[in-house]
Amino acid sequence: MTISMLDQKMFKLACGHEVVLGRLSNIDRWVCETCGRPTALTSDPFKSLPLKELDTAQQIDLQAKERGEEVIRLT
Repeated sequence: MTISMLDQKMFKLACGHEVVLGRLSNIDRWVCETCGRPTALTSDPFKSLPLKELDTAQQIDLQAKERGEEVIRLT
C-alpha cells in the first residue's frame, strides 16, 4: 500500500506555513490554520503553482498504480 502523493507533498502558503497539497484541490483560497492569513490561489504567484504541483502528484500516483501498487488517500 502506498500513500498518495497528494497526502505527502506539502505546499508553502503566502504566510510561510505549509498545508498538505491534496487539501488545495478545487478551491480558490486557503486560510492558514496556524496564523489565519489567507492565500489566494487564483492570483500570482500562487495561481499556477498548486495546479502544477497537483498534476505532478497525480502523475506520481498514476505511475505507482501502473506498477501495481495500491495508492490510498488519507484525507
